[in-house]
Amino acid sequence: MLRTSPIKVRRARPADLPTLGRLGAALARAHHEWDPQRFFLREPAEQGYAWWLGKELRNPSAVILAAAKGRRVVGYAYGRIEPRDWNSLRDQCGMVIDLMVEPRSRGQGIGQKLAAALIEALQEMGAPRVVLQVASRNRDAQRFFRAMGFRPTLVEMALELDPEKPSRPRSRR
Repeated sequence: MLRTSPIKVRRARPADLPTLGRLGAALARAHHEWDPQRFFLREPAEQGYAWWLGKELRNPSAVILAAAKGRRVVGYAYGRIEPRDWNSLRDQCGMVIDLMVEPRSRGQGIGQKLAAALIEALQEMGAPRVVLQVASRNRDAQRFFRAMGFRPTLVEMALELDPEKPSRPRSRR
């Protein structure tokens, strides 16, 4: 009988950053493929993401978790406490920013474990609720988070403008 290593969710460490950078870059590329005008992508994305997450490891308002199978990191979750935001009428909350599991490790409950651990960590930090954004084309993530009890609260819409000509927004009546 083949044994697999159990999944352990733990706080991410600096030694995890190359893998987290690779996973984060894959997530960024997926978003960019869904809508390249809305989601930027700067190469080398792996190094950029590793730099950003390394910076966030030192942020006391941030939580970065790694899911490890033995010594190998197979997924991560990243969130932080966000203050009240009058522009979006969002009170202080825990914000899920990223949740990513490598494709070959999906379907094993790793995403569920990461999400539950991130929510718990944000709650321990004082979050009265947890908020997240999901790309409109990422139906799998929408189903995943709905199954966890999240509800839709906002729809983001984008309009690309031509910098060469000022125009007025079109009205459809």
